Amino acid sequence: MIVFYSSHGVNEAMREWGQSMRRAFNRTMEHRLNDITINYLGYYTDNGGYYYYYTETEMNYEETIISISQKISLPFRYIQIDSWWYYKGIGGGVSEWSSRPDIFPDGLPAVHRQMKYIPLAAHNRYWAADTIYSKNYAFVIDHVNGKALPISNDSFWIDLFDEASQNWGLILYEQDWLNVQTIDFIPTRTDIHLGQRWLTSMGKAAEQIGLNIQYCMSLPRHALQALEIPRVTQARVSNDYVVHLRQQDSQWTIGVSSMLADAIGLAPYKDVFWSNSIEPGAPYKEPVMEPVPDREILIATLSTGPVASGDAINYTDVKRIMRCCNEDGTILKPDRPITMIDALVADWAQNNGVSQGELYSTLSML
Repeated sequence: MIVFYSSHGVNEAMREWGQSMRRAFNRTMEHRLNDITINYLGYYTDNGGYYYYYTETEMNYEETIISISQKISLPFRYIQIDSWWYYKGIGGGVSEWSSRPDIFPDGLPAVHRQMKYIPLAAHNRYWAADTIYSKNYAFVIDHVNGKALPISNDSFWIDLFDEASQNWGLILYEQDWLNVQTIDFIPTRTDIHLGQRWLTSMGKAAEQIGLNIQYCMSLPRHALQALEIPRVTQARVSNDYVVHLRQQDSQWTIGVSSMLADAIGLAPYKDVFWSNSIEPGAPYKEPVMEPVPDREILIATLSTGPVASGDAINYTDVKRIMRCCNEDGTILKPDRPITMIDALVADWAQNNGVSQGELYSTLSML
């Protein structure tokens, strides 16, 4: 057990604790500091983005993604493809992590070429019990919950990452649904070492191939495990952006969760955003709206994590987004991510967890 104390407030205590933990595990900031998806403007198609399981009218996904890369006049340095692009099996898990012909008729490598080889970030979720990879690689199968997991088999991750990196420009692997893969999976609840073997094996392969990793829907145990995995450079520290669009939920309030991520050495990611309040035709059943686009862009920029828009091609506010970066897409970020000030954290604790508001601070060194 480690008990850590600082007389300089919660923020400083977290930073000092994180520095101690990083020293103990010899974790450096090298990959975080050099991650293209952290340093440059990007585009996301995840839950809250305009093209989440949705395409432009009279276009397929292939044509839509190519149009995004060609018609939005922003200096994107990468594009993220979400869970709509690969094969799914039992329980909605991944059966094969490769592009479907109904999504990319010409294949993802051809699409990558048509997008002038812009790097890609790619989403993945939990593995299905009927995954095709279990035929050639060592997987543990949980038939009760319909899920599977590669078990400490480095060749699986090396083969998966190498093909994606070489053939269609993968630079960031997004491991989503970490909570579900861990909690809703009997083997990880009964074998204390399995989770570590799974994530470190993934990380070693990423190091060998030269990819970075983003954790999403991660539990504290996953974040702490990243101390041993330098290729994990970032973590989502918020709910899906869509809950903000639908319910005006304060999804942008990342002032506390960012403390843990940054302390461990991970760049906090706020999630995708819209640059306009109303974007007609968005693929969500109930009416959706972004009440304060400027706040979304500001929070994303000051988070020190990825800054990625998810607007429709014809509703992208280029001028508004360009306030966050220079002409080549370099994000104008601070040296320290925004976090809730100590006084408000103390007030929160003294009021039985009832927040009195959000007040953040950051730091830039000139």
